[in-house]
Amino acid sequence: MNFKIMGSKIMNLKMIKSAKISLKLTVIYAVMFSLILLILNASILYGIKYYLYGQANKQIEDVKTIVLTNITSRNEHGDLSDKELISDVTSEQNISIRILNQSGKVLNKSKEFNYKITSKEPFDKIIKIKEDDKHLVYKILKMKTQKYGVIYIQIVKWMGNEYDFMQILFILMAIADFIGMIASIILGYAMSKKMLEPINRITKAADNISINNLLGRIEVEGPDDELKRLGNTFNKMIDRLQESFDRQIQFVSDASHELRTPIAVIQGYANLIDRWGKDDRKALEKSIHAIKLETNNMTNLVEKLLFIAKGNSGNQRIKKENFLLNDLICEVISETKLIDHSHTISSDKNDSISIFADYKMIKQMLRILIDNSIKFTSENGTIDISSRVECSTVKITVSDSGMGIPEDEIQNIFERFYTVDKSRSKEKGGTGLGLSIAKLIVDVHNGTIDVESKEGFGTKITVILNI
Repeated sequence: MNFKIMGSKIMNLKMIKSAKISLKLTVIYAVMFSLILLILNASILYGIKYYLYGQANKQIEDVKTIVLTNITSRNEHGDLSDKELISDVTSEQNISIRILNQSGKVLNKSKEFNYKITSKEPFDKIIKIKEDDKHLVYKILKMKTQKYGVIYIQIVKWMGNEYDFMQILFILMAIADFIGMIASIILGYAMSKKMLEPINRITKAADNISINNLLGRIEVEGPDDELKRLGNTFNKMIDRLQESFDRQIQFVSDASHELRTPIAVIQGYANLIDRWGKDDRKALEKSIHAIKLETNNMTNLVEKLLFIAKGNSGNQRIKKENFLLNDLICEVISETKLIDHSHTISSDKNDSISIFADYKMIKQMLRILIDNSIKFTSENGTIDISSRVECSTVKITVSDSGMGIPEDEIQNIFERFYTVDKSRSKEKGGTGLGLSIAKLIVDVHNGTIDVESKEGFGTKITVILNI
């Protein structure tokens, strides 16, 4: 039996969890509305009951005053059994009086008085009781007279009319509550469906969007509320996905294109070795040299691609440390002078400053910028590497007197595989990934990189890093 009860409870929970949001909202609103109605009606009934009992207490006090006045206005030998003694209060609604002596003998009473009330303490205090389904409010007075000795005056108020009124009011409130609950369920369901309509549109749009169709968007209308912001956020997310997907396609296409040439060269020389290299020593050496060169180019290209892929996925490891940037610049300049003797490499200004960054990455960035300047600067040209401290940042500039970059192509030089002059880049071994890697290094250090160039007059690249 217990297992059946537990099973039914689990099924009910599952049904509630799997219900539509509009239905859940309707149930929640209906329950909350019902609770508010119950609390409000209970407060009203309690307030009315408190008021009615207050009026009853006041009526009893008025009757008390009348009776005591009548008794004291007579002399002490007056007859308490005289009906005129209590005739003044017979018109009071549902109030009756009884006067008893100490032995319990009734001296006088209203004809409506038929209650079983004993004369005992507390005296002169309002008491509420329920007798035979009758709600009563009464007060007992204790007096001492010369003729009758100790007497007890019982003043009783029957609350029948008041409770009938409260019962009718309760029934009317219950009917109003029931109608209000039904109306709240119907209106709540209709309003929740209308309010959640944008979510249905979002769901339909999401169903229509796939990896091959990222063109769908949600038509966002209406006031600037949470649902409209949700729709805008969804559209922006799809825009980012579209952009990332397009860049991925472009990246794969460019990578395939860049790898196709060295693979074709290696395949060609492998065929050359297979045909004549076994007997022709010169052809064999030439083929081996070309294959090694292209293999090195492919290795370099793959390493750059892996670096960019790690950077874009957030998996690039950054090992930050404090080091002197001016010493690093001097080191890069010295190493460059050892391998390049055809350019004048100098440092106009190199401020002494310690920064917190990844030493290897910053050195790689500097080498990329210098190598780029060397490739596109003619022999005997000048290349300058400088650093200046400005407030809480350091500005690194690499300027050259090379061929420069056309103005309409400056904005594209940081894109992957992009080269300004394809033929010259191939001659100089460029893949179009160097500046992309340099920008990636600057980005992971929360810095900025800017390019100033004029075709035929040289290029100046400025990197700003936080100290």
